[in-house]
Amino acid sequence: MCGRVSLGDLTTDNLREYFVLDQVAPIPNSFNVAPSQLLPVVRQLGRSRVLHLLLWGLVPHWAKDREIARHTFNARIETLTRKPSFRAPFKAQRCIVTASGFYEWQKQEEQKQPFYVHRPSRQPLALAGLWDAWLDKESGNLIESCTIVTTKATGAMADIHQRMPAILDPELFAAWLDPRFGDTHRLQDLLESNTPELEMFPVSGYVSNAHNDGDRCLRPLETASHR
Repeated sequence: MCGRVSLGDLTTDNLREYFVLDQVAPIPNSFNVAPSQLLPVVRQLGRSRVLHLLLWGLVPHWAKDREIARHTFNARIETLTRKPSFRAPFKAQRCIVTASGFYEWQKQEEQKQPFYVHRPSRQPLALAGLWDAWLDKESGNLIESCTIVTTKATGAMADIHQRMPAILDPELFAAWLDPRFGDTHRLQDLLESNTPELEMFPVSGYVSNAHNDGDRCLRPLETASHR
């Protein structure tokens, strides 16, 4: 599961260079982004690789309303080819959700302890995602939305939670973003076999409230050691 991310260290210049972007939208300076909010998403649109802000929680183009988004902010990699909400986007509407890190909660005896997870190099995370566009017939607005693909947790992440976001290495960016790349089973295998290098450390319960923001969200607990 991945239900909270941080964008705090992202800059447009860094993202443009890392993802080789032709166009970059302004990035919200948020350290605690939750589903139903906007995420920076990389897509291949024609010949251009662009970064736009999309609603977190995928609304399929065939949906009657936006309520489904409450249940589609994550997409399990094992079910991408079977679930109606994700089957078509997995074939031709893949994207990369970028973040500086994400939060996950470890179940302990009497509470859940939040951890902040990031790349050791502080490079942006490239989270495998899917997107779709839904027409709001009442307002006439086209709503573009996304979901983050999750896979079985590996490495130190497995000590915190059973699931984690599927993370792309740079050599996979082009194939994942290319709507003409049809070997989805190959992509699925590559994501499931990838073991990204991650660092994580416990943070305070301040981040557990989605209304809280600021760099206080990812400050390490004073008594905690980094993993």
